[in-house]
Amino acid sequence: MLKQILPVLALTLSGLPLPGLHAVAQEAPAMESNWRPVDPENLIFLDLGQNGVIFIELFPEAAPENTAAVREAVRSGYYDGEYFYRVVENHVAQAGKEFDQILKDRPALPLEAEREADPGGFDGFGNGDLFAPAVGHRQGFPAGRQHGQEWLLNCPGMVGIARDDVPDTGRTEIYIPLQPRRYLDRNYTIVGRVIDGMDVVSRLQRVEPFNEEETAALFGEDAPLAYQMSQYRASMLNPNMIIAAHVAADLPADTRPAFEVMKTPSPEWEALKESKRDYSGVSAFVHTPPDVVDICTLPVPARYVEPDAGTAP
Repeated sequence: MLKQILPVLALTLSGLPLPGLHAVAQEAPAMESNWRPVDPENLIFLDLGQNGVIFIELFPEAAPENTAAVREAVRSGYYDGEYFYRVVENHVAQAGKEFDQILKDRPALPLEAEREADPGGFDGFGNGDLFAPAVGHRQGFPAGRQHGQEWLLNCPGMVGIARDDVPDTGRTEIYIPLQPRRYLDRNYTIVGRVIDGMDVVSRLQRVEPFNEEETAALFGEDAPLAYQMSQYRASMLNPNMIIAAHVAADLPADTRPAFEVMKTPSPEWEALKESKRDYSGVSAFVHTPPDVVDICTLPVPARYVEPDAGTAP
């Protein structure tokens, strides 16, 4: 069940660490029209203490029931003190409650892996794709389209809902692809993407879930053995502990973290895409690469906004 997907903030956000690898260096002021603010109701963050903070933008338009469930789980403390308990090299990092014995009372969620969507607001990426007839972005989230249907892509940093074999069995166990996992597209619900902190995700301790025998011992009637197994499991997972999770909107406006995402489309985004396609000016190349770029290798930039900058939503 739910294994099928092949820094203490202490609410003193004036001391929040600056964003990591996904932040955009602001060497020159960008045109305001090229960036959109992230709705604080859709901004959640996972505090991993000294290991850093993972900021996630939810996308309710694509998966309304699942995103609402994740937001509620954050607010209820569901993830507090839990772990990224399954981190597989070159695959995914998965977090939540881990065990069926704990999850059984959580309501199941519908599969919201694709939906009917008007093409308006879909910004085509501009070159072919191996997995979808058309790919592009909607509000900065990578998406595919076919016959009026639209779905979010399992690119690195996207946030999906793990589930059992049956489609409508997801709960609030989340996974984050560490590498492109496009074969999962349209099969698992995507609720958002990491807009800052993928360096934190990448540094997580690699660990596999307990097997059936270990799990049976953990929840068995032999109390000393169960305690021993719980201590053993905690020792493996402690580096991946989620100290606390928060919804940005629940914090005071003058201290909450705030982000902006580059608009798609926008002149700045078009220029960035072109810069990643055109290598004709590189004198060291013997063969100039084709003018294409994999959509998963170019995430839409996001940037942290200082709370006192006057632009926080």
